[in-house]
Amino acid sequence: MRLLKRLSGGDFELISFNDDDSPPYATLSHTWTEGQEVTYNELVASTGKDKTGYAKIRFCVDKAAEDGLEYSWVDTCCIDKSSSTELSTAINSMFRWYRRASKCYVYLSDVSVPEKVTNAEAFRITWEEAFRQSRWFTRGWTLQELLAPATVEFFSKEGKQLGSKISLKQEIHEITEIPIEVLKRQSFTEFSVKERMSWAAKRTTTLKEDKVYCLLGIFEVFLSLIYGEGEAYATLRLKEEIQKRQNGRGTESLQDLTVSSLLPFPRNELFVGRENQLQSLEQFLLFSNTHRRITIYGLGGCGKSALALEFAYRALAKHAKRLVFWVPAISQDSFELAYREIGIRLRIPGITNNNADIRKLVKDTLNLNSLGDWLMIVDNADDPGVLLSTTNSDPMSARLSDCLPHSNKGTILFTTRSRKAAGDLTQSCVLELNDMSKAEARQLLAQRIIKQALLNNELVVDELLKILTFLPLAIVQAAAFINNNDISISGYISLFRQTGSETELFSEHFEDPSRYREMDSTIAKTWHISFDQIRKQDWLAAEYLSFIACIDRINIPQSLLPPGSSLVQEAKALGTLTGYAFIVERQQAVQELDRERFFDMHRLVHIASVCWLDVHNERATWAGIAAARLEELVPHGGHEKKEIWTTYLSHAIHVAGLNGAVDEIAKASLLHRVGQCQASLGQYSAAEITHRQVLSLKEKRLGKEHKQTLISMNAVGVVLGNQGRYGEAESMHRQTLSRGEKVLGPEHPDTLTSVSNFAEVMEGQGKYKEAESINRQTLARREKVLGPEHPDTLTSISNLAGVLERQGKYKEAESINRQTLARSEKVLGPEHPSTLTSMNNLALVLGHQGKYEEAESVNRQTLARSEKVLGHEHPSTLKSMNNLALVLGRQGKYKEAEPMHRQTLAWREKVLGPEHPDTLTSMNNLAGVMEGQGKYKEAESINRQTLARREKMLGLEHPDTLTSMNNLAGALERQGKYKEAESINRQTLARSEKVLGPEHPDTLVSISNLALVLEGQGKYEEAEPMHKQALARSEKVLGPEHPDTLTSVYCLAHLLENRHRYDESLVLYERACAAYSTVLGIDHPTTRACHQHYSETLASREHGRSAPPKIPDSGVSVHKGKGSKFPTWAGEAWY
Repeated sequence: MRLLKRLSGGDFELISFNDDDSPPYATLSHTWTEGQEVTYNELVASTGKDKTGYAKIRFCVDKAAEDGLEYSWVDTCCIDKSSSTELSTAINSMFRWYRRASKCYVYLSDVSVPEKVTNAEAFRITWEEAFRQSRWFTRGWTLQELLAPATVEFFSKEGKQLGSKISLKQEIHEITEIPIEVLKRQSFTEFSVKERMSWAAKRTTTLKEDKVYCLLGIFEVFLSLIYGEGEAYATLRLKEEIQKRQNGRGTESLQDLTVSSLLPFPRNELFVGRENQLQSLEQFLLFSNTHRRITIYGLGGCGKSALALEFAYRALAKHAKRLVFWVPAISQDSFELAYREIGIRLRIPGITNNNADIRKLVKDTLNLNSLGDWLMIVDNADDPGVLLSTTNSDPMSARLSDCLPHSNKGTILFTTRSRKAAGDLTQSCVLELNDMSKAEARQLLAQRIIKQALLNNELVVDELLKILTFLPLAIVQAAAFINNNDISISGYISLFRQTGSETELFSEHFEDPSRYREMDSTIAKTWHISFDQIRKQDWLAAEYLSFIACIDRINIPQSLLPPGSSLVQEAKALGTLTGYAFIVERQQAVQELDRERFFDMHRLVHIASVCWLDVHNERATWAGIAAARLEELVPHGGHEKKEIWTTYLSHAIHVAGLNGAVDEIAKASLLHRVGQCQASLGQYSAAEITHRQVLSLKEKRLGKEHKQTLISMNAVGVVLGNQGRYGEAESMHRQTLSRGEKVLGPEHPDTLTSVSNFAEVMEGQGKYKEAESINRQTLARREKVLGPEHPDTLTSISNLAGVLERQGKYKEAESINRQTLARSEKVLGPEHPSTLTSMNNLALVLGHQGKYEEAESVNRQTLARSEKVLGHEHPSTLKSMNNLALVLGRQGKYKEAEPMHRQTLAWREKVLGPEHPDTLTSMNNLAGVMEGQGKYKEAESINRQTLARREKMLGLEHPDTLTSMNNLAGALERQGKYKEAESINRQTLARSEKVLGPEHPDTLVSISNLALVLEGQGKYEEAEPMHKQALARSEKVLGPEHPDTLTSVYCLAHLLENRHRYDESLVLYERACAAYSTVLGIDHPTTRACHQHYSETLASREHGRSAPPKIPDSGVSVHKGKGSKFPTWAGEAWY
């Protein structure tokens, strides 16, 4: 036969196939219009496109493509009627070709539907009368086109679907008088010759002989075509051929069996997709000279039985003489009944006797090669006990599987939900059936939804299919609910998302003629049957199923599951669940021998398993078991074995969210662990939500002054501080401290933790003196109570050093940090987060003293260890990145510093948010490195953004806000915007002296920058004493060789040069150049600029000329970069 295939350019080509090896295709049924049909020769020549028949061909091909069919068959152009041999063969084969078609489209050119009617099926009144009067029902050849195909769909001349042979069966019956039973099935042999002849009695054909020839397929006979013989003679020949075949077969002929009546369901006209699987089954089972068996296995509801049924009907359509048997293996009784029915249909002698061995009789008969080809479908072989077990009363009795025939003329197709059963039945011959593709699922939903307008919103449709995981039974059940209750798809989705509604929806009964009446067709019941089977077969698998119902269904580590009595038992239990497709193992890129295995549970199975526990009143029990297991595995934060416990967190959160199923105290205990872990991972916002939930539970159940409640208050305060919400953190810590001193006493370790965390909040708000005083008290008490090397004592030492550094007391801070680092390495180890804190803080204070090379070395070590221990995006790792970039910038290594600052800023915005203090620190430092490279406009823009956010988040007088004011003024001054810069510098200096004191390094930076901007405006008299004051205080506070001190020397030298006091200027330049070469290196931009200015000043003095006034042009305007100290609130918690 030839089939049409559409080419990319829109034309068609004809491809020839063997009759028994043709791909799936659609056919067109229509009435011919003389002179307007496209012939075979015209199609080959690409002519005839102006004929009305060409539009019908295009309609058929386009519709087939919509239904996923690549090929089509149209009688006008797929047969070369100029060849009498081909025409004769085609007419004798035509009934078979129509029967094999996946779809038959009836194009009614005399039935029209108004344009405004979008859903013709819902408005029959607009076309039903024309339908009943259609010429199509009067033509002879259209009779076989109505009866032969399993799926016949009717369309108006506009291409609007009117219905199908099944949906319009009553109307067709009334028009044609063909029994409805014939329309529903493809079998006619129960009806007499006279009855079948009557179906064509009122039909006409163009050629009178065709009135007889069009009946050949209906009677399964073949005739040579003799046009001109007349209708009477053709009728006589037909009757003679029918009589010959009947006489030749005899009453016991097996070829006269109504085999399709053994199929339990009518063909599903709404079946879509699965073409690849159908072709695989056809190739394996129908084209073999040996006995073959194969099993379809997959998740309950994925469409195994539907696929088997469609395959059965296609096998009948392509091989009309093949016998097809259907044997439900739901139980031994269902198997026996099916075998008895087969025996009766085969007319096996003795089959109806009371003591008949039905199994043996049917097996022996089917093993006879004289029977011909047969296909047996053993459906629902889910319970291995049905087919593979002997009876309890007689262990030696034959199993049902032993009663299956092995004839080379026959093949067997099994369906089962269990991979293990599939392996036992057919070993390696297994076809796994997964969920539908998105396109197939869309097509299935479209077939099932009555109101097609509901499908117009593709986004909503896709959302529904995603919720239903593209599972066929779930889609059919949802469509039935939508149809029966007249709701929209979005309405169904809203119902589904209501707590508890998904279980009710999946338990909603609906009628499905393609499923066994004795079995509930709902998703919930379908899987509950499997759950009960698992409980009988594998108790540990049933326990895993119950346990997983109470945790998150995604990324389930095997180590989380309750241990079995042996590793072998655990492997078998997991094999059982994967075998039923209830869980799927996650594929990992690297396969290692002892690597943890992870599993996902199917979304809808998870819902059904929860329902199953509810039905058995076991949900609270298993939720408690899951909570206890997670309490055992989830630590109180930290970083030890982080790669293991992070996989448990989502499951702990899920269990804690099972309202009413888990005790509130158990929930609070588990969530506290989760919150501590989230804080350790730097997930501060999530940790706050978790700890507040815990605090609420504890206040409710234990009271406000219970120790466990205070622990949660402290935890909330810590994560607030981590987010830079210092005001809220201070309030929480004050309350915690007040209650802790009352309940536990002033020297209890937990009280001291509250004191320490309160000091950190003070420091975060720039209240350095108060923070220093509190830290000294805490340190003294911890040394007394806990000892000098206790981790909490080391934390206090580190905190004291930090607040000293913030006040510019660098030497004392450096000494304390070195002590802390040494003790931390001894007590905690070199990679402990607290040790990394000490390393970071030491590097920070070294940088403040201008010891850049050592600071860089320590920072690089800290960053490498932080990335290894904490991860690249952890807030503490980002502090290390920031500090390394800062010290690189101070050394003039801008090319390396800038991308590092940008990366840190990007990650901080992602992890911490755009207004977190650490994020603002990164913005500030990026602006500094921009200014260092002369990119003043960009630096100004960033500084303005940073200042605005700091004023909002920290307040006008916070030291970090003052740093931003100072840096903005510097960027303005470098662009010559002196008046605005002077105004900002005066405000900054006044606030710095008030907040930080007159000798704080930041205050000295403000003095220097105000002097520079005055100098830029030629206000030398005011600028000179300010430069001298900044220099004197810098020498006292920072030392003579600190970079900030050298900046003051450099700036004063410039001022004196501009005032033509060359000798004084040269002395200061010589000092600055020598010290810069030692401290910063000879290649640092500031060192080079200093040497250049020294040379210019020397030349001016020697030539006695006056140089024009100028200000330093490289690295002298002091940008205050901010390092990031590790706060102790990342680790100080109560336990």
